[in-house]
Amino acid sequence: MKNTHTQSKQEFYLALALIAIGIGTRLLCNVLGLYNFSAVGATAIFAGAFLRRNKWSYAIPLVATFLTDLVIGLYGTSEMLVVYGSYVAMMLVGSLYAKKPSLLSYVGVALGGSAAFFLVTNFALWPFYAQYPHTFAGVIESYTMALPFYRNSFASDMIFSAILFVGYESAKVFVTRGKQVAAQVGA
Repeated sequence: MKNTHTQSKQEFYLALALIAIGIGTRLLCNVLGLYNFSAVGATAIFAGAFLRRNKWSYAIPLVATFLTDLVIGLYGTSEMLVVYGSYVAMMLVGSLYAKKPSLLSYVGVALGGSAAFFLVTNFALWPFYAQYPHTFAGVIESYTMALPFYRNSFASDMIFSAILFVGYESAKVFVTRGKQVAAQVGA
């Protein structure tokens, strides 16, 4: 029982750290004019991969986004629900990594999570913007006009998720080897 409690506590602290990373990068990059460049998407993918059974996993991208939206500026409720729902979709894509962890799986979930966010948000938000006709051509125009924003979110998703995944996987190896060495020394 103690082990489960300790693990839950560690996952809670990891979730808090991921929220802080999401908030910090989103606010900093916004101040620097690097719009749509933050670790929020990467934290969603990471949470799906490593914290998918934890109740805190859904809070990570949602809390980070909501708190930074309070600072940067809130927008329409429908639009916010689409964006927040897209982060949950990124988490679900990230959970595919846990089924068979590998470099190929990581690349797939990082690319897939980023693409899912882009495809879902632009399709779902297209009806809210009057500048795009509500036709197939309007949807295509919406995606086309969003490509510069996608470039930044794609780059940040790839960079930050690589840092998170490599850091976490490396830490697991380091801790495991440390325990093995300690067991050998103690034996």
